[in-house]
Amino acid sequence: MSLAGRLGSSVGLSHVASEVKESLLCSAARSGVSPQHITSELTSSVQGQEPSNDVASVAPSVDAAVVPLINQRAVWGLYCSWAMVGIMYGFVANYINIPICQYIFGPLGAPGRATVAQCNIAPTITCIPWNFQVFYGLLLDRVGLFGTRRKGWVIFGWTMALLFLIVISALVDDLVEQGALFTYMFLLMIMCFFYIFATVGCDGMTIEFGKMEPPESRGYILTTGQMVRFGSTIMVNLVGIFGMNGKNYYPKVHGPNSTIFAFELSFSAIHLVLLAMCLPLYVAMVYFLEDPPKEIEEHHSLKTVFETLWTVMKTKVMFCLIMFGIMSTAICSLLNPGMNVIANIVAPSTFQVSVGTFIGNMLFLVGVWIFRTYCMNKNWRITFIWTAMLLATNGTFQLIMISNTWGFGQTGWFYAFGSNILLLVQGVQQVLSSLAVIEVSPPGFEASVYEFLTSMGNSGIALNTNLQNIFLPIFHLNGIAPNYHKVDPTGPEHQHYNNLLNAATYFTIAVNGLAALTFCWFLPTGKQQCREWLTKWHHTGIGIWNLSFGGGVLFFSLTVSVLSALPATSCLQIAGGAGCGASTTTTTTIVNATTFVLGGIPTMYATVIPV
Repeated sequence: MSLAGRLGSSVGLSHVASEVKESLLCSAARSGVSPQHITSELTSSVQGQEPSNDVASVAPSVDAAVVPLINQRAVWGLYCSWAMVGIMYGFVANYINIPICQYIFGPLGAPGRATVAQCNIAPTITCIPWNFQVFYGLLLDRVGLFGTRRKGWVIFGWTMALLFLIVISALVDDLVEQGALFTYMFLLMIMCFFYIFATVGCDGMTIEFGKMEPPESRGYILTTGQMVRFGSTIMVNLVGIFGMNGKNYYPKVHGPNSTIFAFELSFSAIHLVLLAMCLPLYVAMVYFLEDPPKEIEEHHSLKTVFETLWTVMKTKVMFCLIMFGIMSTAICSLLNPGMNVIANIVAPSTFQVSVGTFIGNMLFLVGVWIFRTYCMNKNWRITFIWTAMLLATNGTFQLIMISNTWGFGQTGWFYAFGSNILLLVQGVQQVLSSLAVIEVSPPGFEASVYEFLTSMGNSGIALNTNLQNIFLPIFHLNGIAPNYHKVDPTGPEHQHYNNLLNAATYFTIAVNGLAALTFCWFLPTGKQQCREWLTKWHHTGIGIWNLSFGGGVLFFSLTVSVLSALPATSCLQIAGGAGCGASTTTTTTIVNATTFVLGGIPTMYATVIPV
């Protein structure tokens, strides 16, 4: 999920033409010259032809262009909003699996409690509104609120989200008692529905402010916003350490854990603590936040919005950014199908998870800082390749946990650090595709273009978890979690479970690496290539493909996500179940869990033993 999800520049005629194009688009929005006309005239000028009088009449000279000053007070208000996003989203991202799904609504796999498929899909269900940001963007780009363009929507979104957080705190203890994980996820989704109004408004402001930044530092506000957002999750880690590390936040079936505290807060009180953390930021945001200077005086008609977006949709740059946004999150970053099974086997405490995510978030911030300082004006594609290759090695830590290498692989501390150390690399990669939006979004349509691409990236994240669940029955991973510690550690059943988990892990590593080398070509190398690709193709077929492919992925991912989350349909194999109506004891079958020989990794044949 980008701000989610995550440069190179040269001086020459194409670079100058790209800079002029930005001014032309601003003038075109005021004069009525169509984006298609501007694009065709710009292409002619790059090829040495004279532009028509229409474009010349609306094109100010580069020297004459006046760039408004950035209101630093408004930027601080923007950062306050992103800090609240970090708190809200950070709570879900850090704790929805451990301890919420696996421990609070567990034991995992027990009758009437959470399943592996539900834990896999929980981050997606709770954040479904992120996939519909494009529709929020269409609304916010053309309709103001409370006499403002975007500020009113930001305040409305956070006001409603914080009020609904109070509602959740009043209901959550009963939901835990009933094992109603799906209802809890649904309530978090409604809260997310409201604060997405705020995030979309802030996205539009961020892109508008980004266009006002000097070319050599463009993207500074965007990357700083990322640092603020993920930095605020550190505060959430303190909530986990001191509020959710008692005996009721750890499964009794795993026995004593020396890191468990004698004190804790009730789960309902945890939600009130989150509210208390957000309130000072909310007040500061309302006080500081201001809309950026208005480039276009009137609100766009719906027809104008769709015509402009359709013009951009037919370009090469949108085709490539949509393909990259979906495939980089769904395939290049494919999660191990056995990830939550491994977590359940190791059973780290909330304290250990919190310390690990705290260090991971600090490393992530360092990674974003490294990108902003050293890589922002380097080749984006090269940056993606080397970071993706490093991230693919995360599977090696999971292999150590499965085999309990040297006796410490299945300790909570190794899980905590091994799962988070590569966030340093993730931080470097995080904002790559977001920077491209600054270069391609027409003035006044920043939120619409940005949120469309963000929705595509988020649908890729949802597809990632769908694939993770689809592979659960393929690798026969259901049933391992509740039985792993019940069998003899030296017996054949235990080794069989390890073989299945190893096969899923090797498969994930191979897919991550090969997909990164395949789909990296859809990412522009930098700012200049973004602008060049914006002038290319303009074919109706490309626009139809972009909408069909992006919409198809979104529809599939949301449908399968709901099937995985609903208790009545989570048994379906496409949802990650073993099959509805199937007996928990299956006949013995032989599964060719072939793992490609990569650097000496042996081929394995795993036997499915009745469970």
